[in-house]
Amino acid sequence: MVDKDNVGKMADEDELERVLEKELGPAATDLFLVPTSGSPGSSLPYDQDAAWKYYSDYCSHGNECTSGGDGEFQLDCTHFVCHGLHKGNIKVNSPEAVCDTDLCIRVAELAAAFKNSVGRYTNVTRVPSFSQTKRGDFCFIVSWFGYSKDHAMVAGATVGENGGRVWGHTSHRCDTNTSWAGQTLIFYRIS
Repeated sequence: MVDKDNVGKMADEDELERVLEKELGPAATDLFLVPTSGSPGSSLPYDQDAAWKYYSDYCSHGNECTSGGDGEFQLDCTHFVCHGLHKGNIKVNSPEAVCDTDLCIRVAELAAAFKNSVGRYTNVTRVPSFSQTKRGDFCFIVSWFGYSKDHAMVAGATVGENGGRVWGHTSHRCDTNTSWAGQTLIFYRIS
């Protein structure tokens, strides 16, 4: 028998929608992933190799902000993920909170952009189970929204309900294992 306190669970769509509505209000439906240049088409152009190079280069320290001291925030997970997405030619369309390079820095805004982009683009999907995750999937810990430890990260490999290898900031993880114990998660993929 599996001890439910020592594993994570996948969030359902209604649960995520309630959390995002509570966190963001009406803005929850207005956020999307968009190309950094040009108009969005039916699929979102994404250079995963450029994103991975960024995650590898900056995982253990800082971010590539141009000025203003935004190299790394105390709570930096979304900032780090968004810089990698930007290197891959993607950004969030109109986040309320941004770094000095105009990139999203709030977990709920990034999660809403992913959620709203499913169905808008043919290559942005929600990953339905832990067993179907793979390297490069974007992970959000839903059960932490609204608290001081919101979290976003990128999967380093297929993960399980116990946890898996991830790339992220705040607690720097450079393709290292993390536990999902007691957390509710949702994963998205840009193919």
